[in-house]
Amino acid sequence: MSGSVHNFKSGDVVEVLSFEEVAGTLDENGAYEGLPFSAEMRQFCGRRFRVFKRADKICAETAYFLDLRRMRDAVTLEEVRCDGSGHDGCRRLCMLFWKERWLKPAPGATPEPPLDWTAILASRPSNPPPVDPSATYACQATALPAATEPLRIWDARHYLRDVRSGAVRKRELPRVLFMAAYNKLAHAVGRSDYGMIIGKQAKTPAVALDLKPGELVRIRTRKQVAETLDAAGKNRGLYFGNEEAARHCGKTYSVLARIDRMILEDSGKMRAINNTVLLRGTECSGLCFRGCARGGYPMWRETWLERVEQDPKEAQK
Repeated sequence: MSGSVHNFKSGDVVEVLSFEEVAGTLDENGAYEGLPFSAEMRQFCGRRFRVFKRADKICAETAYFLDLRRMRDAVTLEEVRCDGSGHDGCRRLCMLFWKERWLKPAPGATPEPPLDWTAILASRPSNPPPVDPSATYACQATALPAATEPLRIWDARHYLRDVRSGAVRKRELPRVLFMAAYNKLAHAVGRSDYGMIIGKQAKTPAVALDLKPGELVRIRTRKQVAETLDAAGKNRGLYFGNEEAARHCGKTYSVLARIDRMILEDSGKMRAINNTVLLRGTECSGLCFRGCARGGYPMWRETWLERVEQDPKEAQK
């Protein structure tokens, strides 16, 4: 099914079509070109937002690695995320993907400001059903293999597309290329990603701070974080991460939300998570993943954090 291609760029103002118009583009599975229009997206129909990035290049999670893939004619919108309300309360807060067919230009219109997810989640009742590890869910994240195609890593055209659309700034491109080359060579010789923090613990610690949305925390130093990780760089199965996460060490942020459950995109299974939060302002830049446009929030174990008493205005932006 063909549709309008607008070649939207970062900063463009767009209006989401009415649900009736969107429904006319969907197949029998509720998807367009393999990408589902999820239940959580209906609340945004008829509203205006600013384009965050073109979703030309995204990383898809597999059981063993991140696979970089190409999605065609789609964008993400500023802080327009999945609230999990149609998926038993998944709290991953993934950025939603919008096919250009579901949008129309709104030049000169005033877009909504970026959504405040702390306030939105606090205003809604939180009584999701117990996590059922045997249930299998389907969402945009689990549909990525069908909605995307393999990307040839060394085809330089995808970097040019990023710069032209504003997804990657010109001054950021050298850093993207450096880390792409570094990580490729590191993997070839059995080494870790650039900036990856690893530890030596045989059994990693669990700390419960019972953090609440809005509280201020400081991410511990790289050395302190390493003391909570095993030789694979994990704390109780969760990676701390490479330079994308390590760049935040020592900085102060506010708690965006607690995350107690999430859908694994490689299997569709829901998993319970303990003592873990999302932090406002730490969303992935994509620079460590060849310019990936997903903008996901990393998950932070409470053992990597410490409470701070500080004026909220001074929190890291």
